[in-house]
Amino acid sequence: MKVFYASTKNGVRSAVRDMIEAAGFMSLLPRGEDILVKVNLTWDYLMPGVDTSPWVVEAFAEAVGDHVGRIHLGESSQILVDATRAFEVTGMKAAARRRNLVWHDFSREEWVSREINGLSFSIPEICTRMPVVSIPVVKTHYRSVISVALKHLYGCLDDNRHNYHYRLADYVTAVNAAIPVLFTIADGTFSLEGNGPKPGIPKQTDFIAASEDRVALDYSVSRVMGLDPLSVETTLKAYGTAGSIENVIDVCLPPLETPPSFSFVKAAPNFVAKIEGILRGRRKREPGTDGPLIGIMKYGARRWYNLAYHLLGQGRQARGIIQESYYGPQWRGLREPE
Repeated sequence: MKVFYASTKNGVRSAVRDMIEAAGFMSLLPRGEDILVKVNLTWDYLMPGVDTSPWVVEAFAEAVGDHVGRIHLGESSQILVDATRAFEVTGMKAAARRRNLVWHDFSREEWVSREINGLSFSIPEICTRMPVVSIPVVKTHYRSVISVALKHLYGCLDDNRHNYHYRLADYVTAVNAAIPVLFTIADGTFSLEGNGPKPGIPKQTDFIAASEDRVALDYSVSRVMGLDPLSVETTLKAYGTAGSIENVIDVCLPPLETPPSFSFVKAAPNFVAKIEGILRGRRKREPGTDGPLIGIMKYGARRWYNLAYHLLGQGRQARGIIQESYYGPQWRGLREPE
């Protein structure tokens, strides 16, 4: 299976357009069909590399707009994050308005039940009635080593998913089996290394990668990140369900001659995750069985993230990147320069 790579150093719009053409995206669905774009809005504080970049989404919508019908855009809220607030503070709302994209906070809409491999869960109903295009961020993750194509779909699980962490790879595999993603574009314009998925280290990496095969994409991007693909349990578990690690072919679009190469700092549990681990212990939590301390955990974690962002330098770091980086204007809600 082919995994395509393109550099964004000469512009995000041209990179996405070239990739869509090279990968033959238009041949994957009939003209005029509505699509759902699943983005990553995993934090409602502005930090480059944590959430999907607005320019990548807008460039995709521009490239395919004459072929598809309405483009829907969605993400779930979670126990510590309001997806609709993240939609706004990241600049994604401004991009969606320019391209007339229809926003969905999955947590506020209809869900349907699924049971796969003995696991019971729910997914957004909208994922069952139109093709899904996935646009994750390239980042490390303390629970799953990486979060790219496969882990990204975890955001399509119901709001009890914080209780599924004890079998994370199994649930990731199950939700990827439940949602047949048409195409995935990994956003590596700004990536995240270190203690992801939230308070890691933003890393300007200037690339996008794409494939029809989620397993192949994660396998290939792991190598780009300087990580052993076979150390990623979600990749191994999903092999045969959401794709394959056999015969992965990297295709580099000019001016790239080889895939990008980095040495990402691996993730370790952050302060909030360590506290959660202590309070939960080793007991699993089935759906709907939040323990009596979950309210305290939620309150404390939210206050910690707020303190860390504003007083421990994360907000200042984000503002510095926005001021200095070529990609900075996108988080201010602006269109990419022509």
